[in-house]
Amino acid sequence: MNRIQQQFFTLVRSGLWGREADASLFDSHTDWEMLYRSARAQALMGIVLDGIQTLPAELRPPRMLYLKWCNSQLNIEEKNQLLNQELANVYALCRQAGIEPILLKGQGVAQNYRHPLHRQCGDIDLYTASHYERVNQLLLPDVTRIEEECFKHTGYQWHGIMVENHRVLNNLNAPAADRRFQTEISRWYNAGDWRTQEIDGCRVLLPPLTFDVVYILAHSVLHALNEGVGLRQICDWTCLLHHRQADIDKTAVREQLKAYGLEKAARIFGTIAVRQLGLPAEELPIPYTADDLPTGDWLLNDIWREGNFGKGNSDKKQRPKGYWSGKWYTLTRLIGRCNDMKRLAPAEARWYPIIVAQHSIGMQWKLKRGK
Repeated sequence: MNRIQQQFFTLVRSGLWGREADASLFDSHTDWEMLYRSARAQALMGIVLDGIQTLPAELRPPRMLYLKWCNSQLNIEEKNQLLNQELANVYALCRQAGIEPILLKGQGVAQNYRHPLHRQCGDIDLYTASHYERVNQLLLPDVTRIEEECFKHTGYQWHGIMVENHRVLNNLNAPAADRRFQTEISRWYNAGDWRTQEIDGCRVLLPPLTFDVVYILAHSVLHALNEGVGLRQICDWTCLLHHRQADIDKTAVREQLKAYGLEKAARIFGTIAVRQLGLPAEELPIPYTADDLPTGDWLLNDIWREGNFGKGNSDKKQRPKGYWSGKWYTLTRLIGRCNDMKRLAPAEARWYPIIVAQHSIGMQWKLKRGK
């Protein structure tokens, strides 16, 4: 691990857990511009700034960069407050129609952080299952832009934020694993076996804890297979494990991870959660071994190079603008990336390009029939 990475991770650990960063790693020659770019690439601006606040004043970034960073933090807080406000509005809209959506990831996961408003947020993901079409109709009057519909969800620009309405919570790629995954979703959803969480005075519904621990990991693995995964996603999983450690049934989590073929991925993510992010090893659902460390280092290097959702790699070839040329680019890139990612989740990586091709063909057939 190079000097910048050592500095970066001591700041991340400080921001996550409230401990003082290792001041001995910083001096008058610290490359704060590089640390700023790294924090931005990994979508950890707020967390890293929290760590910076624990350093002596003379070791902090230069004044102009520090003020720029603080301004970014204010923007993150304001965006989180806006999302929380609109989350309450979309829940009120749905509840007027007798619908109770399940909140996925995002603002629900943020509640596991020491400072929830300092987690860089994205959109609002709701699982509405059989109410999918009805919720689409409820949202449409205030929609300013509609994203391309995929087999799982439709995205809407609504009240200035992005809302993704999911008819499918998520899919695994390996068919047998996905059948078990969908069965588990149907079981807890139909039984009403979900959690409740207060977010800025709004009561929302979250998936059951055991499933959520597995789902947050699975979602990150699927992104890793595609465009890449950032440290923010591993921080999400790490903070969930830590914040809810007393309530997590590790035996049940291990059983689900085994059923979905994600045991190896959990161990590899665990190496980063413990060694770089500072999670106590005993809080992992599955302990990693010495044999997992090289793969953990490989994944960390991929994360560092690619950035959040692969957006940090300026050398990456841009997707062509043509529809079919874009689809072909995506498929060929996926095949190459998944060949590497077999060391993380073998079955998922093997099936992913096939499933992507099937879904693309299916959506085109649906659009053609719709015309």
